Amino acid sequence: MSKKDTSVDVYERLADALEALPSGFPRMPSGVEIELMKIVFTYEEALVASQLTITPETAAEIAKRVGLDEEKVTVLLESMVPRRMVRADTLALESGIKGLGKFEAKDSQEPKAEPVKKYRLSPFVVGWYEAYLQQPMPETERFAKLYEQYVIEGGGERIFAPRPGPHGVIPYRGSLKPEWLEREPHNDIDAHFQRYDRFLVVDCVCKKEKAAAHGHSCDMPIKRCGFLGMPPAVPLSENVIPREQASKLFAELDALGTMITQGFYGFTMGAEAPQFVGCCHCCGCCCGIQNSGRLDPSIKETVQRSNYRVVKDNDKCTNCGECIRRCGATLHFTAHTWEKTKDGKVAVYNRDNCVGCGACVMGCKFDALELEPVSEEEWFHVASSFTEWEEQRLAYLAAEQQRGGPNAPAMK
Repeated sequence: MSKKDTSVDVYERLADALEALPSGFPRMPSGVEIELMKIVFTYEEALVASQLTITPETAAEIAKRVGLDEEKVTVLLESMVPRRMVRADTLALESGIKGLGKFEAKDSQEPKAEPVKKYRLSPFVVGWYEAYLQQPMPETERFAKLYEQYVIEGGGERIFAPRPGPHGVIPYRGSLKPEWLEREPHNDIDAHFQRYDRFLVVDCVCKKEKAAAHGHSCDMPIKRCGFLGMPPAVPLSENVIPREQASKLFAELDALGTMITQGFYGFTMGAEAPQFVGCCHCCGCCCGIQNSGRLDPSIKETVQRSNYRVVKDNDKCTNCGECIRRCGATLHFTAHTWEKTKDGKVAVYNRDNCVGCGACVMGCKFDALELEPVSEEEWFHVASSFTEWEEQRLAYLAAEQQRGGPNAPAMK
């Protein structure tokens, strides 16, 4: 078999491995997903990554299955970790495993084994898609166009529509009552800004993708994502800014009407206890997840809704249209729309289309809108770890398969 034929087999196997993950990576008749992988993964990287699954394994276990030297496999795995093609976890092995050095645990007579690093396959979204776009790359334009083609052909349905979604909505700062923040501390943005003195703020990768694919994007600021708390030892820089500056930028983005979303894949889960640790400020113009519904209208759900919905006091509404601007023009949702009347038009609210972001609430100058918790039947349990998120997604997919739903892959 020629080298070219061999590489095709490797990428085919990698595509199947990615599709087997809860996050999904469905195959398309055109093979556009193969082209996406070839831009990011070298042949050797694809060879190793194609052997990974959802289950973490040591480099030695992976090398044995691939048939390559363990040292070489370790180098390949480590090179893929920062590019989010592979996830790595350092785990402590049980004591007494042959070949591992031991050390004495403090205040304990039981010996403890040295930790060992294990690796598993990282998803396409959220994973190596964002990592590739974060840095200037030689094939960014082609990658961005292929991604949009992939969503248009139907790839986004399997990735974005199954619940829980890959991104979840965090209601606007100031839109929730204190007792609601106590129930869901991952929504407490103010507490996050009090925990740290400096914050990492990065460029929006979706805006970069939009500009790469079309040569232009919207007028929203490009530096609007992250707001991750940094240790005091991290020096201030263009992207690491002090609290006052970070909080001011956050408020400015709020004023524009961008939606605050977080990734269940890492932001909340990176903390020792559920808490807000960072976010994306998304707009409907650029956001890859929101835009998936525009590229493929069959996708009925994109972001994971919050546990709150807007309640409207029609007597206070002046039909100024700010809620419609924020919900439709800015965020690409249609919870607020114009309805024609014999006297002109009136702003109407459709709860079924509300994602609970609170952008309209904070933009209403007449107090006609507020957020209220959904019923217990509607309440969504936010995962406290990436593992729990994947378990929730697998349970949903299993239920979909049982009832023959559109998002059900072949479960393995």
